[in-house]
Amino acid sequence: MRSEPDKTFLIQSKNPRTFDRVQFPDNVILGTTLETNRDDLYAGISKAPKPSQRYRDFQELKHPVKMVTIEPVMDFDLDVMTAWLENIKPCMVWLGYDSRKSRLPEPELEKVKRLYWELGMHGFTVVLKKIRKAWWETENQSQ
Repeated sequence: MRSEPDKTFLIQSKNPRTFDRVQFPDNVILGTTLETNRDDLYAGISKAPKPSQRYRDFQELKHPVKMVTIEPVMDFDLDVMTAWLENIKPCMVWLGYDSRKSRLPEPELEKVKRLYWELGMHGFTVVLKKIRKAWWETENQSQ
């Protein structure tokens, strides 16, 4: 990466503490995934550190260019998620629903739209991935 300064590299981990092992050059974007700010929703879903721990570790990381993935988006608290991103100051945010039909605790589509709008109002570049109604919204409509 150092030998190719004209290229940009993206390295992403659900355990941002691992980034401390290496001094990355400025042509590297470091990223982490924050599907939610609510640790209670995350229990049993992954072996990754809890979202609050990932947030703290990533926020404390001293690197000039960071990005955050909110995918697969899980239910969240709008004010907390917005504050987390304001503190991290990512160059971009990727936002999208689960594409694997895992029946995660997803927020309603309107809530995700509010997050998208709020992040845009704070000047963040947000890349939308798979955007749709939550699985439970679709099921409730068919009943």
